[in-house]
Amino acid sequence: MKPFFTAAFLTATFFSCSLSALADPIDLSGWSPVVMYDDSHHASPSWTTVGGTSVTQSVNSDPSAFLSDQTWTNTVFNGNFKVNTTGDDDFIGFVFGYASSEDYYLFDWKQNDQYWGPGGQGREGFTLSHITGSDINLWDHSGNDINIIADDYSSTNGWKDNISYQFTLSYTANNINIAIDGDTIFDIDGSYAAGKFGFYNYSQPNVSYQGFTQTAAVPEPATMLLFGAGLAAFAGGTLRRRNSR
Repeated sequence: MKPFFTAAFLTATFFSCSLSALADPIDLSGWSPVVMYDDSHHASPSWTTVGGTSVTQSVNSDPSAFLSDQTWTNTVFNGNFKVNTTGDDDFIGFVFGYASSEDYYLFDWKQNDQYWGPGGQGREGFTLSHITGSDINLWDHSGNDINIIADDYSSTNGWKDNISYQFTLSYTANNINIAIDGDTIFDIDGSYAAGKFGFYNYSQPNVSYQGFTQTAAVPEPATMLLFGAGLAAFAGGTLRRRNSR
């Protein structure tokens, strides 16, 4: 194949593959629960899977996660969360970049403001945190080993009962992007290591997590354009050399 057409073919192939990445269903059958800590006031969690495609946490429990059996980075996760009750108003969400119980990222979402004596003030809305040790309080997001990366609290930011929400997490080596029903909640640049992904629940019964998929993250537009420009320059240079002979 001539160099010019080789470069054109590679450029087209690159853009086509980047834009047509296929979503792979996530099999939950090998996942396992983990308790972040015992707060001495809630029950142990109860996570139940159905068919490897959905899981429900059914009790008012300690903070816990249902964790993957592999690590991920440069991945987009999509799926649905739903609180199947009107009986409580606490935390749902997910963990990612999970290396251990003392090193992970946490996105949580609370329905209402609530002061709880042993835990302090829980806020309605969204919190993105990095946990780096055991000195943490996940109710009010305090402690020496929790760093709040971003938050968005307001009287209109709580989740609604019996509503299915579509969550999207794009987790790459240099960016965290979280969206709900297509609306971006957080978009944070940084440096992030690979880790496990999982569903999070604290003091909120009857929450289902289902239909999750994972897709390789598409390269950023700037990266794609630089790659395409490089191939175009290669092709142009080759063509000029041929014409000058």
